[in-house]
Amino acid sequence: MEATEVALESLSTSSRSPSMDEPDHLSSEDQPLLPDEERTCDSLSTYDTYESSGGEEEVVASGSSWAAYINITCVVAGTGVLGLPYSIKQGGWIGLIFLFPCACPWIVLLILFTFRKTRLSSYADIGFHAFGNFGKYFLVGIFNNAILLGVPVLFFILAGQSLDNIVEQIWDIKLGVRVWTQISAVFVALPFIFTKTLKEVVVLSVFGAVTTFFTVIAIVILSFADLSNVISTPNPPSHNILVISELPVALASISFSFGGNSVFPHIEENMKNKQNWNTVVGLALATCAIMYALVAFAGYYVYGDNTMSPIFLNLPKASLFMTMHVLMTAPILLTSFAYDAEKHMKITSEYLSPWAEFALRTLFRTCLIIACTSIAVFVPFFGDFMALLGALSVCAIVFILPVVFYLKLFGFNISILELLWNLFVMIVGIIGCVIGTADAVSALLKDFREMDDNN
Repeated sequence: MEATEVALESLSTSSRSPSMDEPDHLSSEDQPLLPDEERTCDSLSTYDTYESSGGEEEVVASGSSWAAYINITCVVAGTGVLGLPYSIKQGGWIGLIFLFPCACPWIVLLILFTFRKTRLSSYADIGFHAFGNFGKYFLVGIFNNAILLGVPVLFFILAGQSLDNIVEQIWDIKLGVRVWTQISAVFVALPFIFTKTLKEVVVLSVFGAVTTFFTVIAIVILSFADLSNVISTPNPPSHNILVISELPVALASISFSFGGNSVFPHIEENMKNKQNWNTVVGLALATCAIMYALVAFAGYYVYGDNTMSPIFLNLPKASLFMTMHVLMTAPILLTSFAYDAEKHMKITSEYLSPWAEFALRTLFRTCLIIACTSIAVFVPFFGDFMALLGALSVCAIVFILPVVFYLKLFGFNISILELLWNLFVMIVGIIGCVIGTADAVSALLKDFREMDDNN
């Protein structure tokens, strides 16, 4: 682990531009990523207003760069890997092109929440820095919290379907998806309730990242192993280069695959060597994009228009690894939401005794688990729920808001090419958000009608 940290620190140091170097008297953790002349006066005054509000509990940062890498890989890679082959089916092969650009808008955020000597500790802080309370509580608050709570709901649905499938195949026991969804929630509740910050759930992240790796390998190997059987069927699957009508929904689902990035500020907050952040997150996102490309290509190439969501419905043998992964990843996302909410509600050691803090935190987090489980039980449609969450929230968080904040904080003093690229990214996000949401809502309504007919 120490060797990995040294390597990351070396890469981070060598990748810095000379124009971004700061005087020697500043410590490495205090060095801003941008020089003073590139910060607007409005952004400075806004930040000073926020900084003066005070009242937040100081976080002792002691997490390693390796732990941050594992946390990012675990959260991001687990968010949408099983739905990607189906997303490529919706949009055609052209959808693979969007995998790598989906991570690019987040490079903007790498600058935004670490560009001052006094760091910005969350995505909400970036929103406040750009647009005040409107940016913090509306632009960021609604969409970001929808992701942090919506993704665990999706994980409960996924785990319930997977466990029901596994138990029925092995032991011929049929309890039903809803029962297994509730059992999955109990497994998630234990680490979520009894750990306070992301630093304390790093062990889950390690196991989650390992299971994600094995899931990717299993999907790729089992898919190609099944290729001969698929081709020999009377109606072998077909493939499309581009499906215009479903491309917005596909884009929304692909965007969802990077929705776990909402916890980035909290992961960075717990890092001891924050100067390694850019390198760590770059390596983690590159790792996730490669895994995504492998799964998306293998799943769609083999099953074509018969690809299902989640992909383990085509490959039930690969579902065990992913079930383990989502049960270990859900506490990370829930902890990120709960930690912010608890600071806002003053459920911290600064205001309460240790026992009172623990009791109120346990009560609050138990209520969160119950709420998420209830939604998962009554909306058990993995693919369409993922599309809705991706279109409504992730498109805004991944595509639209990073560009808006970047232009607001740093102005339009950029090249024409860079401006056009930022506008293109934002327009793609808006199209995916509007059309994708409409299509996802329509699909969910159809799911409910079919469920009523079957009952």
